[in-house]
Amino acid sequence: MINVESLANLPAYLLFLGTGSLVWLVGITVYLWVTPIRELEEIRKGNIAVAIHFMAVSLALALPIQSVGHSTFEAGDMILWGGIGIVSQIVLHLLVRFFGNTFYARLTEAGNEKGGIAAALALSALSLVVGMLNAAALSY
Repeated sequence: MINVESLANLPAYLLFLGTGSLVWLVGITVYLWVTPIRELEEIRKGNIAVAIHFMAVSLALALPIQSVGHSTFEAGDMILWGGIGIVSQIVLHLLVRFFGNTFYARLTEAGNEKGGIAAALALSALSLVVGMLNAAALSY
């Protein structure tokens, strides 16, 4: 049976959905600025390696937001702690760009699809691990 009275929570749901979506969108936008490749352009060209990695980054940025959503009733907390999760992902990708830029180069290297996918999986694993650690740390 449907509990119509639970619709009283709809405004809070919409607030959290909107806030979480906005924080995630900011995270994706900042990520796209700091990486040395043009992910969306590469995906439009059919670059599977970049698509794999972009999917993992998208999920990794959402994990801390999801975790905070379970732990608070304040949209401000979602903005604050989701933002901290975004910063940690950006730091990870800046470190990879500084110390292991060949990973990004392999994602777009012509004629080396296997190497690109291998690099995408390695970068994806790093992103997801950082996202999961952030989510675990934000479970308060």
